[in-house]
Amino acid sequence: MQFHVELGLLILSLAFAVSFFGGLGIGIDLGEYRIIYILGANPDRYIEYMLEAFLYLILPPAVGLAYSIIAFVRERKSPTGVLKKWWLPLMVVGGFFFFWGVYGVWWTYTNYLDVIRMVNEYGPVEIADLILKVCLAVGIGDILWMFAGVLFMFSPIFKMMVREKDASTTN
Repeated sequence: MQFHVELGLLILSLAFAVSFFGGLGIGIDLGEYRIIYILGANPDRYIEYMLEAFLYLILPPAVGLAYSIIAFVRERKSPTGVLKKWWLPLMVVGGFFFFWGVYGVWWTYTNYLDVIRMVNEYGPVEIADLILKVCLAVGIGDILWMFAGVLFMFSPIFKMMVREKDASTTN
């Protein structure tokens, strides 16, 4: 099976679309505090939240990352390759993925703090652990995007450094 960096980027782009649009549709509603009322009325909804977070926010970037890491490792072993031609787009897309992940972690964390404050004031306190677990699942997906961004931003740099090192040792 042939692994290509461009295909990894395409897979991660599709994974981003799935995460973005699927994440909008899962309805965790941290920003609107509806999660308090939903979990307060039906704590079993927590399982659905976790399944949706896994399917839409964790699995797509994990699959894209796995493919991309394999492609980068195979690319690293080749003397020529795509990274020489694609270094700028990879770094730009990597920067976007990284900042998207940072924004997601920040958004989840600040909204989690607001929701927990609301739970402590108005809601059933026993759902606080469930909200934490849901937020952690969402945060894991965001951390995967940060990792994908770092991978795509720094892989061309490392490839160039390896080429320079190989060129200096052969001379």
